[in-house]
Amino acid sequence: MKKITILIIITFLSISLQARDILKTYNFKDSNEKNVELQTMSGGVYFPGLKGKVVLLAFFGKDCPPCIAEIPGFVKIQKEYGKNFQIVSMHVQQKMSKSELNNFITLHKINYIVIPTSKKVFGFSNFITQKTGWGGQIPYSILFDKEGNAVKTYLGRQSETTLIKDIKSLL
Repeated sequence: MKKITILIIITFLSISLQARDILKTYNFKDSNEKNVELQTMSGGVYFPGLKGKVVLLAFFGKDCPPCIAEIPGFVKIQKEYGKNFQIVSMHVQQKMSKSELNNFITLHKINYIVIPTSKKVFGFSNFITQKTGWGGQIPYSILFDKEGNAVKTYLGRQSETTLIKDIKSLL
């Protein structure tokens, strides 16, 4: 009985500490008009709708050749590891119309979350800049473990092999 009581207290304290660690909540609409919530924390970003998944947060632009070049690898990785993994991408170049964005997604056969450019995206990217020192160059990605802790950052196009190795280490 004593062990159960201690376990309950530790669990409660852990939940309480996590709740206080939240710095800000961002609510976005993805390309399908679905809500995507992100909660910034001192050590990373928590994705409440993706609980228990490893997440790759990718900042990209439609006019960025290295960004376009890594899309096929992202599609393949999302398809293969999608049960326990999710790519969340944010477009950070000039705004596209909804039809332009949908055409871009269709053209590249994107099967992961795409959040279009918005003031909220730029606000969130400013938070990322403050936390990581990112200078706004794209592609830029951050790998988060299942608890939302930032584990690794990638500046520039990454190989599928590197991404898969890093993702597998967290699954």
